[in-house]
Amino acid sequence: MEIITSRQNPLCTHLRKLAASASYRRQRGEFLCDSPKLLKEALLWGAEVRTVVATAGVDLPELPLGVRQVEVPAEVMKSLSPMETPQGTLFTCAIHAEPLPETLAGRRYVVLDTLQDPGNVGTILRTADAFHADGMFLVNGCADLYNPKTLRATMGAVFR
Repeated sequence: MEIITSRQNPLCTHLRKLAASASYRRQRGEFLCDSPKLLKEALLWGAEVRTVVATAGVDLPELPLGVRQVEVPAEVMKSLSPMETPQGTLFTCAIHAEPLPETLAGRRYVVLDTLQDPGNVGTILRTADAFHADGMFLVNGCADLYNPKTLRATMGAVFR
């Protein structure tokens, strides 16, 4: 496992940019998550996990070959995490953009229009998943699906 102790390390800069900027996330084709539960969900549902950053003593699940594993001190984790209270695990996943289908399969869709609070978007996505919705549309300036606060609020539903 790689160990990073400097907040100025290029990976640290990259993670902070992923947390802060939707355009940077799209440009780089990846997003940042903060939570050991989300990591387990991502792995369970086959997300392409690229990098895992954890503080010492955090129990990580078995990671696929090729996933970069980094250990950081708690103070570095606090500087990296977009959350007030980091849970000791950050990770990045690839964004897989799929083209819009010409017709929609299924019958139940949720449309969110101008909902700007990331936590609310994530909670609604999680609820829609619980009711087996077939999909969700975010239109007219909704919060970014890949915002770390949106992702955390989905509690893993974003991977299903």
